[in-house]
Amino acid sequence: MPNSAKIGPEEIESRFGFHKAAIEGDNVTSLTHTTLRRLFKEFATQLDEMLPAGRTKYLAFTELETASMWSHKALAESNPIVRE
Repeated sequence: MPNSAKIGPEEIESRFGFHKAAIEGDNVTSLTHTTLRRLFKEFATQLDEMLPAGRTKYLAFTELETASMWSHKALAESNPIVRE
């Protein structure tokens, strides 16, 4: 693999380092995390009522959970990494 294909230490740290949710200052994300959780729960509750039981319903919930996780990661990455 050529060197240009490397992701690099900064990108690796950004992807896998710990981004703490900010509770104050310019990059406050804790309220946004709370809002995301509320919205995903509301949508999941509506889907639970609307969708018939079965494999596809459970797949929809798995994908919704995946979307939730990626959404929270996107928010977290807006904050600096906490160095261990």
